[in-house]
Amino acid sequence: MILGRILQNINRVLQKCEVFIGTSCLIVLFVLMIANAFGRYVLGRPILWAEELNNFLFVWAAFLGAAYVMGNDGHLRVTAILNILPPLFRFVVIQIANIIFIWVCVIFMEPLQRLLRVVPYSGLLRIPLRYVYFILPLSFGLMCFHIINNIVQDTLRIITERKTQR
Repeated sequence: MILGRILQNINRVLQKCEVFIGTSCLIVLFVLMIANAFGRYVLGRPILWAEELNNFLFVWAAFLGAAYVMGNDGHLRVTAILNILPPLFRFVVIQIANIIFIWVCVIFMEPLQRLLRVVPYSGLLRIPLRYVYFILPLSFGLMCFHIINNIVQDTLRIITERKTQR
């Protein structure tokens, strides 16, 4: 039970960070887009690097959003099938799906690490793209943590329910 509370607290802190950083990316993206449109159509001088930075910010916001949703156990599932299963079997099927997702994330980590070592610089901003692509292993790691937390919370819930049924 203590492990469950600790993981839940860490999960909440991580989700707050994901929301803060993701929202910040979207705010900067929006302001930069408006400034670029103003510069282009009113002043006749666009911000040349704005589109490139907006692409990077959008990628970061999207992957942080995916990690956040995983923390709420909110990714898509075929619930029509899950809802007809008995609770214990539903629990087992969901945990198998969670373990498969963790396995896929872990499999992608090594190629992502290799990618981060060889990526070039961005076209206009001239920043190393490893800083942009770092969101991939980071978000996969966050998703794995969130899934592990979901597994622990679901297991504790099932144990509690089984105890109360006796």
